Amino acid sequence: MEEALELARAKDTKERMAGVERLHQLLEASRKGLSAAETTSLVDCCLDLLKDNNFRVCQGALQALASAAVLSGEHLKLHFNALVPAVVERLGDGKHPVRDAARRFLLTLMEVSSPTIIVERAGSYAWTHKSWRIREEFARTVTSAISLFASTELPLQRAILPPILQMLNDSNHGVREAAISCIEEMYAQAGDQFRDELQRHSLPASMVKDINARLERIEPQNRSLDGLNNKVAAGEMKPVSINYKRSSPRAKNSSRGASLFGAEGDDTEKPIEPIKVYSEKELIMQFEKIASTLVPDKDWSVRIVAMQQVEGLVSGGASEYACFRGLLKQLMGPLSTQLSDRRSSVVKQACHLLCFLSKELLGDFEACAEIFIPVLFKLVVITVLVIAESADNCIKTMLQNCKVARVLPRIADCAKNDRNAVLRSRCCEYALLILEHWADAPEIQRSADLY
Repeated sequence: MEEALELARAKDTKERMAGVERLHQLLEASRKGLSAAETTSLVDCCLDLLKDNNFRVCQGALQALASAAVLSGEHLKLHFNALVPAVVERLGDGKHPVRDAARRFLLTLMEVSSPTIIVERAGSYAWTHKSWRIREEFARTVTSAISLFASTELPLQRAILPPILQMLNDSNHGVREAAISCIEEMYAQAGDQFRDELQRHSLPASMVKDINARLERIEPQNRSLDGLNNKVAAGEMKPVSINYKRSSPRAKNSSRGASLFGAEGDDTEKPIEPIKVYSEKELIMQFEKIASTLVPDKDWSVRIVAMQQVEGLVSGGASEYACFRGLLKQLMGPLSTQLSDRRSSVVKQACHLLCFLSKELLGDFEACAEIFIPVLFKLVVITVLVIAESADNCIKTMLQNCKVARVLPRIADCAKNDRNAVLRSRCCEYALLILEHWADAPEIQRSADLY
């Protein structure tokens, strides 16, 4: 890569073009992660190339950066302060290929980092930029981001909506059209929840009327029974298509019709895209972030996303790391807190996650199941049907997948002595389920002999 970087720094334009092309090819073909030093050298070089008078050099630098983003891991984040504003400036380039490459790179950064964080960072430069073209192109970029990431990152639309609404008053027609296209995409993703969110912003009646007229032409995706319509064209502006690399560590596009603005959705049965990590350090950081999110004072939608991320990490192979079991134990307390939440969608998501973990981890989840089942006992007897049914199904799923011998005495005792008739009935079902699935297990036989 050093030779390619040296060539890209040449004074001759043709040599620079050859250098960035070679750099892009090397990064595309690479299976090896970039070191901190390599990332720094690449970024320093590309920051200079982004100012190049030749648009093909500038385009090539952006393409190389996009390829490097999935190879550099955490190292690239150290350069966001310099990199993001430089790329935002290229959204206003006079050449369409450069603007397109800048949009693609920002979307790649969202993919490997956090869509909301990148939108907020780039937006601090782009939303009110003096160049109308940058404002328009950034609106198009976030429209693509909504299409790609909104169902896996619930706070994203809330971060985008206020500045997009301000753009509806922009002096430039192209900016206004890009803003309304973004609103159409939000509605396509969120449906009537989006209309409810609009009411919170106290918009002029004339603006609301114009927006509603545009939205009438859009069929929201979350009205689809099968949830498979995941790409709705927004007006004349279609989201940028991205050729994702096979090494990208982040989930790209989920088919989940998630609740984007606060209404409770029923989407726990739809699959979460795998999230891959490439080191124990990265996995530990992910779990620390999730644990810090699963606290009562965090917004409920953010906590649901955090639980979905646990599922995505396990699907992506996180359980293969030696540190995984210890990290999972650290989530027992936070997950128990989610089971006690008053919002049914949070409890349902927590129950779904426990079911998923028991199916994926089997015997490795037994110790955790023994902790959660007594907590779930409190939920199967409450009058909120969604919570009671979710808890009952969760217990039964864990009993089918895990030999929880130490819970059998508690189940038997509740079946005989608990004052609540519903819990007595449920515990009889649970005991029968254990005997049906684990009758030959010695530890179950020893416990069964006591009763």
